[in-house]
Amino acid sequence: MTPCKILIIDDDEDDVEILTKAFTDTGVIDICHVHSANQAFNYLADVAFEFLPKLIITDMHLAGVTGKEFLFNIKGLEKYKHIQVVIFSSAMSDQEFEKCRKLGALDYLIKPSTFGEYIRVATDIIGRIELN
Repeated sequence: MTPCKILIIDDDEDDVEILTKAFTDTGVIDICHVHSANQAFNYLADVAFEFLPKLIITDMHLAGVTGKEFLFNIKGLEKYKHIQVVIFSSAMSDQEFEKCRKLGALDYLIKPSTFGEYIRVATDIIGRIELN
């Protein structure tokens, strides 16, 4: 697998495409994506520690293992707990937001509805973490 700085987990190709474009427009070019939490764990297992992504953005509503379950699992593994995770959801739930924050999520965000909002989200996220 090719190492990347941002790993996107989402089974909706349109969401992946627009999120990838937003990050590339803000200067991040090393972006990979997978369609499920299981594929994400396989990807992480295949990448050398020094090339692990700095950020994982996961959809909350994935088939099989949900974004919240993925967050719980990844933060429970010493090798991966340093990776920042952002949960993207189509709906905001204060309870889910709080649970994800307690599990170690950097943020829990509603998927933007315009490309301009995606750019603002991407800019905000990369301003909060070190991608190098």
